[in-house]
Amino acid sequence: MFQAITRGNRAVARKLPSLSALRVFEAVARTLSFSRAAIDLGVTQAAVSRQIKRLEDQLQVDLIVRSGGSNRLTDAGELLFGSVYRALEDIEATVA
Repeated sequence: MFQAITRGNRAVARKLPSLSALRVFEAVARTLSFSRAAIDLGVTQAAVSRQIKRLEDQLQVDLIVRSGGSNRLTDAGELLFGSVYRALEDIEATVA
């Protein structure tokens, strides 16, 4: 799903998503709601939507299926959510 970019035999470093983008994604993935994530983060729903779109564009993969009033994570979204959730938990535990 998330593939390394390669040139010849060596991997090329891909720019990592910002911590802010990952926090927004975690909130949307946890709540499955753009509006609830916006409330939790203290930002507008439009800001959440833009951040998720940028993250999907950067990773070149759909993370969330938006259909009507409900959202669900794609397989790539599930994979990323697990990693991001654990990483944010580790960071919070370290600095607490």
